Amino acid sequence: MVSKVVAFYGLMVAIVCLTTNLTHRQLAVQLFELRWTLSVHSLSVLDTYHQWVDLRDFAGHVLIIVNIASQCGLTRQQYAGLGQLLERYWWRGLRILNFPCNQFGQQMPELDGQQMVDHLRQVEAKIGHVFAKIEVNGPEAAPLYKLLTRNRSHMRSSEIEWNFVKFLVDGRGQVYGRYGATEEPSVLGSDIELLLGKGSQ
Repeated sequence: MVSKVVAFYGLMVAIVCLTTNLTHRQLAVQLFELRWTLSVHSLSVLDTYHQWVDLRDFAGHVLIIVNIASQCGLTRQQYAGLGQLLERYWWRGLRILNFPCNQFGQQMPELDGQQMVDHLRQVEAKIGHVFAKIEVNGPEAAPLYKLLTRNRSHMRSSEIEWNFVKFLVDGRGQVYGRYGATEEPSVLGSDIELLLGKGSQ
């Protein structure tokens, strides 16, 4: 009789252990999938010629994602600063993803495609990858910007305030920081160094 009781309790303990392990594994898988869903790498975007680009292609790279405009008072200094960052850090894995936006004062009138490329060439803006024109606020905001502007306690309000708001994204596609329109791109330097250093460890 005693042996049957012992066997019964042993079986129950085994079932509990098995159930716990399965639950932990399921939770781990769900958390991994959730992290991927919330990652920049989970999205695809259109380039300036309206060809789809899978942002997973940038996995492992530190990214600056920025909404640009051609006729803003900040354009010259921001283009110059972004170009300097790219020149300094490109070989270590920095990539800049530029998203033209006409939502603030109609200051990006150029059309996608050759007109956009010609504009950047004329002003000698060597600032990285250029994508299709988008909206960054409101119901028509691009999915990427809906992801970038999710409320986070350590960041500012979710709305993009103006042209040239910069997001720094780590190699796993997670948003590391947000930098305002008037902040010089050089301000990102120490954070870029930090993320590039983590990626090489």
